[in-house]
Amino acid sequence: MNFFEHQDEARRNTTRLVILFAVAVISMIMAIYIVAVMALASSGSIITTWQPEILDLIIIGVLGTVGVGSLSKTWKLRGGGKVVALDMGGRLLEPLTQDATEQRVLNVVEEMAIASGTPVPPVYLMDRESGINAFAAGFTINDAVIGVTRGCVERLSRDELQGVIAHEFSHIINGDMRLNLLLIGVLQGILMIHLLGRATMRGMWHPSGYRDRKDMKEAGFTFVMAIALTAIGFIGFLCGRMIKSAVSRQREFLADASAVQFTRNPLGISGALRKIGGFTKGSTIMTPKAEEASHLFFGEAISANFNSAFATHPPLGERIRRLENLPNAASVQSNVSQGKSVKGTIGQGKAITPHSSSANASVLTPESPMGFAPTSPPTPTLHPTSIARAPARVTPSHSPQPSPSKQTVHINPDTVVSQIGTTDPAHLDYARSLLAQLPQPIKTALKHRQGSQALIYALLLDVKHKKVRDRQVIHLKQTEPTDTLKLTAQLAQRVYKLDPRSRLPLVDLTVPALRDASKSEFSRFFKQIQALVQADGRISLSEYTLQVVLMRRLEPYFTHTPNTQITHASVDPIWQDCLTILSGLANVGHDTLDAATDAFRAGVQRLPGASKRVIPSQPVASDIPKIGKSLKTLTKAAPKVKQAMVDACAYTVLIDGDVTVKESELLRAIVISLDCPIPPFLDRTTSR
Repeated sequence: MNFFEHQDEARRNTTRLVILFAVAVISMIMAIYIVAVMALASSGSIITTWQPEILDLIIIGVLGTVGVGSLSKTWKLRGGGKVVALDMGGRLLEPLTQDATEQRVLNVVEEMAIASGTPVPPVYLMDRESGINAFAAGFTINDAVIGVTRGCVERLSRDELQGVIAHEFSHIINGDMRLNLLLIGVLQGILMIHLLGRATMRGMWHPSGYRDRKDMKEAGFTFVMAIALTAIGFIGFLCGRMIKSAVSRQREFLADASAVQFTRNPLGISGALRKIGGFTKGSTIMTPKAEEASHLFFGEAISANFNSAFATHPPLGERIRRLENLPNAASVQSNVSQGKSVKGTIGQGKAITPHSSSANASVLTPESPMGFAPTSPPTPTLHPTSIARAPARVTPSHSPQPSPSKQTVHINPDTVVSQIGTTDPAHLDYARSLLAQLPQPIKTALKHRQGSQALIYALLLDVKHKKVRDRQVIHLKQTEPTDTLKLTAQLAQRVYKLDPRSRLPLVDLTVPALRDASKSEFSRFFKQIQALVQADGRISLSEYTLQVVLMRRLEPYFTHTPNTQITHASVDPIWQDCLTILSGLANVGHDTLDAATDAFRAGVQRLPGASKRVIPSQPVASDIPKIGKSLKTLTKAAPKVKQAMVDACAYTVLIDGDVTVKESELLRAIVISLDCPIPPFLDRTTSR
């Protein structure tokens, strides 16, 4: 299955969960009714077995109890994965940690986030858990967190830890997390019946005294019902375990396989599983709340005291056997035995050129803006047409470029959809190379909020147009403290020299520190971004790409927006929105109307039902605000509709296969705005 098929499957599983939940609730209602009628009949209180009044009371009671339990838990979970992490006793790992073990975990997570095209998730360490385990939790890739136990980070090698983290990234990417959180919420309601019965039984141990036979009869009936509620609730609890098992088991096999595809090292994850099997405490989680989240974990978090039917994970032996029987496992084992390095066999990502980090920082002044040397070469724009002169076209970029030459990437449009939600060792190598060769001032800045904000400001500075840059500098001097200005000046020198492919990964790397802001600070930060963007009265491709990605990554942390509901099951109701987006993309990088028209029509023809429609003879009127509005509409489309749209966008941008890095990154930003994780485009880059 590709990414979009995984999304469809996850939603089908959600429907199945709702059905199973309804069956479990109905079964409990009927069981409680039968016990109540039998108890009342034996005491002589009723004669016939059909008692609609009693049934109505039981229905109200059960639905009320289950509803309160489920809704209260679901409401609490609206805070996302961090709520689960804190409930499990997790401690947020700070980017500035000096602990080498903790830093190793953060490094592995950063590498995998960049390689998979997802934001860097917060990492929570469960200090008091010595078992070897981990989990991923959240509603979307943008609010996901990863939790690891102390045993996991201390007992696993880097390769084994990487295998475990890759397994959890598979759950993040493929939409498993939303269903997992839904399971926690709805099953809490079923558990409430069991808890209510136990509470009633505890109350019966201290009766206030019974004055007559009537009181004794009532006490006896209450005691019988308390036992029944406890027993029936426990059956519901076991049904919940079976539901989690049915939903989780196959996905664990798929996540194991995805982790191997990610790292191309089956011995990493299988080694972690073997250590769990040979470790006294295994993967057990000791916190009392482990039961409700047991299906989230990498390994079996709690003991299955009855039989394997109630286990939330497949047997360790079966998982190991499947991993070590994969086609490339034998070759990897041979390399390891010979002392060779285990690396990806797919093409390597191009390394980022290292740069000196010794340049002096300077205070911002219009005369010496951001510390740039007066001889810095100008950078050509993508094309000469602006929105002001041609409303149907997106403004060409004029933000900082790494060199006077245009770089191009060769990408086959047929492969774009298949890359979404996947990655390979070449992307992992690229991520490691990027992180290793970032200038030290940028690495340091990424570890705290002020530095990350300054890095975003540096990415937005216009190094080609002095008048625009002067206005940006003046605005920053009026609104930001001196320390931020100096840091922005220092970072701007480094940002200017970076490979253009590093811009979006850098944006993603700022997210962990920027999440630390308050709601008011977040609002102010985005006002600053908008002010820098509007300094020239228009928005460039680079500026638009940065804003789209950054807002998509950060918004879930500062606004409790409900999960996006699917309202468009086909292209028909959003056809005009599709045309708007494809028109904007077609105008990017094409200097003539004929070329833009060819690109536009190439994309439209990939949409379902295009052959039955009258396709416009040329791109429709489109600008960035319209594109943004249409993208927001498309977020409510079904996965298969999104797949068709991504495919159409790829054919529009990649009509000739060779595109500028700017254009390819704009395509990535469009895909990201639709909540689709897409790894960096690697292949080859050349100058033209």
